[in-house]
Amino acid sequence: SLPRAQRKLARGQRGDTMIEVLVTIIILAVGVLGAAALQVTTLKNLNMSHSASAAAIIAEDFGERMRANPTAALDDGYLIDGDPGAAFPDCVAAACDMAQLAEYDIGTWWDQLTAVLPAGTAEVTREIGTTTFLLTVRWDEDRSGSTGVACPVQSEADLECYQLNITI
Repeated sequence: SLPRAQRKLARGQRGDTMIEVLVTIIILAVGVLGAAALQVTTLKNLNMSHSASAAAIIAEDFGERMRANPTAALDDGYLIDGDPGAAFPDCVAAACDMAQLAEYDIGTWWDQLTAVLPAGTAEVTREIGTTTFLLTVRWDEDRSGSTGVACPVQSEADLECYQLNITI
C-alpha cells in the first residue's frame, strides 16, 4: 500500500487531467466554429461573385443582340424600364421583322435575367442624341426585399447592380 502523502498527490493529479481535457475541448470548439464561420463567408462571397458574373454575361449578351439589330436599337426598340410584361413573339419558330426581333430579344433577356438572378430586373436607356445605350442589371443579392435603384450601390436599401455602356 502507498503511504498517505502519495495517495493525496495521486488524487489531486486526477483533477488536473480533467481541467486539461476541458480546456482542450474549448480550444477545439473555438477552432471548429472559426472554420464554420470561414466556410459561411466563403459561400456568401462565391454566391455574390456568381451573381455579378451572371449579370455581366447577361448584359453583354443583350448588348450583342442590340448590335445585331441596329435599326431597331436606334429606333429605341430596345429601351425598357423593368418587366416588359407582354408576351413576346417567337422568332425561332417564325420569321420576324426588326421590331419583333427586338421584342423577342427583350423577352428572352428578361427570362434569363429573372431565372438566374434573385429578384432580377433591368433597364436600358439611351443618351439623348447619341448612339450610346446604358444597360443596367439589378438584383437582390441578400434577398432582403431591397428596392433602391442607386447604382453604384450607396446603401443597404439599394439592389446590387451592374452597368454596361454600349455604342451601336
